[in-house]
Amino acid sequence: MWRWLAVLLISGCATSGGVSFQKANLDVVLDARNAADDAKDTATVAAKDAELKGRMETWVVFISDMSGFSKLTREKGIAWFLAQIRRMERVALPLLQKHQCELVKQYGDDLFIVSKDPQKLVAFAREFLAALEVEKQRGSPLNVSIGIAQGEVLRVGTDLFGEPVNRASKLGEDMGEAEELLLGIEVFEALSPELKAGCVVQPEGTREAKFPFALCSKPAAP
Repeated sequence: MWRWLAVLLISGCATSGGVSFQKANLDVVLDARNAADDAKDTATVAAKDAELKGRMETWVVFISDMSGFSKLTREKGIAWFLAQIRRMERVALPLLQKHQCELVKQYGDDLFIVSKDPQKLVAFAREFLAALEVEKQRGSPLNVSIGIAQGEVLRVGTDLFGEPVNRASKLGEDMGEAEELLLGIEVFEALSPELKAGCVVQPEGTREAKFPFALCSKPAAP
């Protein structure tokens, strides 16, 4: 929602300096691949495919979405919308540091966060939702849904590409309802019994999903 807003990065939480592959680097590879494809040079096409595949890494991907904010923003205005996003940022920042998770980017009201450890990212997600519940009790309508998936991802600057990114987006933005945490089954199976508590595996076809997932209950506010 509100995709026309510019990409906003929370101060001090942009992509880590260790990730050097940028859009310009990707363009060079893709232009060479396209030229080889046009020339029917299958060996070069395969080499460029292998080059990009070699840059992919396993990440756990978190994508969140604020529910119902399009309608509220039309009613209350952009200043109100941005103020609510700022409230969400102030909740997220200390928890990201606590759980050692990395904010890749903020796109409008969506957060894109990654970690190598599903335990840490799910623990962050649960605490984040609980902290937002406190804000709601104070009158701020921060109704967030979250999707988390894991797999091979290509990171290009502040962009993420790969099947787990698509699934996390599907879970968090399309299927998730306010205050819900939806996990790819591979994430759920990697969790400790403590973090699995309150989660129920849903079969393929639930909410028209083409894959099984775990639906986790709303956390209690601290």
